Amino acid sequence: MEPVLAFLSGVGVTLTGALIAHVLARRRERRKLVDERRFEIYMKLMELNGQYFWVASAGLHNEPVPPEARRKCRELAWQIADILRAADEVEFLEDILDVLFGSAYPTALKRHDAMLALLDRMGARVNPRYARKIQEISKGNILSFASGERSNAPGAAWP
Repeated sequence: MEPVLAFLSGVGVTLTGALIAHVLARRRERRKLVDERRFEIYMKLMELNGQYFWVASAGLHNEPVPPEARRKCRELAWQIADILRAADEVEFLEDILDVLFGSAYPTALKRHDAMLALLDRMGARVNPRYARKIQEISKGNILSFASGERSNAPGAAWP
């Protein structure tokens, strides 16, 4: 009887260990998927923020929004929304949708500011060092643009 009990307890311990390993592997895979989607959303939101700068700038100067900027912003907003639909666990989901589609922002500049604040919060989750440095670069680029300077950086929008 003892050999049978030893065998059954060995099988039980093995099955329990396999089950725990399986659950932990699935949880790790799910977390990895959410991290990847969070990063993808963050990068697309960064791109949208760059495009939306032209919308906010046009609004500030009472000028028409360039059609290409309007088209690109709409395209990026819907791409982000599609990713969010598949990634319900991503933090700030409601805030992202509000910034993309909500009517609570009276001006494009207010929406742009809200988008920047959202990017700051997301950046702290996605990649804090990257977020700090890209924010520093963005502020420098805005100051340079305001003074009439144009960047020759490969990632910059060239005239």
